Amino acid sequence: MLRRFAFLQSVFLWATASLVAQTSQPTVEELNQALQELQDQFAQLQSDHARRLAELEQRILQLSAAAPQPTSAAARPPQDAGSTGGQRTLQALNPEISVTGDATVRYSSDNANPNFNRLNLDGFELAIQHPLDPFSQARFFLIREEEDGRAEFDIEEAYISWESLPGNLGLKVGRFHTNFGKLNRFHKHALPWADRDLPTLTLFGEEGLRGNGISLSWLLPKLPIGDTNEVSFEVINNSTDLAFSGKGFADPIYNGRFSNYYDVNDNAYLEWGLSVATSHWDIDQQNRSTVVGLDLSYRWEPLRRALYRSLELRSEFFYNARDRWPGGDVFGMYASGEYQLSRRWYGGLRYQFAQLLENQDDHQWALAPYATFWQSEWVRLRAQYDFVNKNFDKNENRFFLQFTWSVGPHKHEAY
Repeated sequence: MLRRFAFLQSVFLWATASLVAQTSQPTVEELNQALQELQDQFAQLQSDHARRLAELEQRILQLSAAAPQPTSAAARPPQDAGSTGGQRTLQALNPEISVTGDATVRYSSDNANPNFNRLNLDGFELAIQHPLDPFSQARFFLIREEEDGRAEFDIEEAYISWESLPGNLGLKVGRFHTNFGKLNRFHKHALPWADRDLPTLTLFGEEGLRGNGISLSWLLPKLPIGDTNEVSFEVINNSTDLAFSGKGFADPIYNGRFSNYYDVNDNAYLEWGLSVATSHWDIDQQNRSTVVGLDLSYRWEPLRRALYRSLELRSEFFYNARDRWPGGDVFGMYASGEYQLSRRWYGGLRYQFAQLLENQDDHQWALAPYATFWQSEWVRLRAQYDFVNKNFDKNENRFFLQFTWSVGPHKHEAY
């Protein structure tokens, strides 16, 4: 573009010299006309440059959305693994090691809740990740968290994955969060709020739907209904005794999901997904329990002001149908919106509703405004207030003050 501008500048000088040679007194109108033509051509060059830059950024967004599981750039297989004569260097053998801390001051008007009115260490996560070769990656997440006032160590995730198999297939084997809905795969420190939503807590528990098993994904060819479409199927051990029996591999959980990504324009995209997880709810494995989920996400991020302005809307709807369950089928949902106020400040509002598994006539809803401040890429602060209305108990006021920090390449990963 600079070369074209230099060329136009040369043309301008030549044209000016010609005018001077032809007449000793060029008119002001002629000079203004020549200057206006050059300004128009320069404006056209600026417009072409902006359009090409927008096309490149849009292409990057499309390629990122097409990946089965986005990872940080540091977690991708390196272009040069440092191999010499079949031997990798010591530097290439070193895995990426990260530590994430998540501590929350929790207050509740219900003094009987053991997880409130205290500083809760929601999680200290040790993450070890490494590309094993150009085809596969290994990830390991060890977490220490507090529940009901007791500290526990747990393997949150540990798996090997192949993300670029022939035919646009992806494979994952090990322990992982299933691909149910939009936020189930998020670790707690990466959630957009200070706590998990009520429907997920009701059906799957604090950790969401997670287990040991195998996951197969397929990035579909180009379809007329969207820019990117993916189908996944997973089989895991039955480790939750809320919506399901908790009988392990004796009664596995089968989970499937279809997701659709669509670019609305250069500044916004829309994504939706349909998920189904099924197993049995009774230990005799005679009665089936099926959870159906519909998730919707919309994000607006202007290309010219992406660092300072954005809007994200998301919602999920859950329906749990059970054979011969005395409490009846249950429904739950949440809807939230978050607006970026400046480079570091975000404000949002969340509404959620959930029926209880024991009796569909008992339900609760909650409204939560919250504010998030990103001190840097490694430190995040959040304040959140929840008003919880229950038709089976007294209402509850909750307040969260969350401190999240991270050391290393694995920070607040989102999908």
